[in-house]
This record gives sequence, C-alpha cells and structure tokens, in this order.
Amino acid sequence: AASEDSAARPGCCGKAAQFEFTALAISRNFSASPHVDRNDVCPQYALSLGDFDAREGHGALCVEESPFQVRVLRTKNRLVSIDGRFPHWVAGYDGSKERY
Repeated sequence: AASEDSAARPGCCGKAAQFEFTALAISRNFSASPHVDRNDVCPQYALSLGDFDAREGHGALCVEESPFQVRVLRTKNRLVSIDGRFPHWVAGYDGSKERY
C-alpha cells in the first residue's frame, strides 16, 4: 500500500536550520533503484527543484517504511526529512524536464 504525504512534516524547516551536516549532494535528473544510505547516522533532508511535472507523485521521493508500506513524499519546492537507512528511491518522471 502506498500512502502520500502531500506536505512536508510539521516543524521540518526549524529542525533543518539547526541541523549539522557532513555531506551535501546536488544531483541533476537523478534516477536510481531502491537503495539505503548505510553511513547515515541521523535523518537526511531532501528538496527537489525544476520544471518537471510533480503531479500524481512523479519525481517524488519514495521510502519503504515496512515490507507493505511505501510513503510517497512530494519534494518539489518542499523540504522533507527521511531516514536514509530505509530503502528509498525517486519515482519516475518525464526525463525531458529538469529535476534538481
């Protein structure tokens, strides 16, 4: 079952302002199979920008919260927080459009 979180988590931006980080990734038109970030020790924050069509979850960040639950987070122009130690991936989108 997939659930959709159409808004960023409450209080996320306040937490991000106080967040200390050791790495920053900037990608362009990124697409990857489900993976985990084994070196993560705390939540990661994600935001996507560009002219890609985000309707119906296209280009969203998907996180497998359990074997039967995938959360779809719309990240276009929104800051979200996830635990990268859970399998996650970017949902398909029109590759002719820009996505950062």
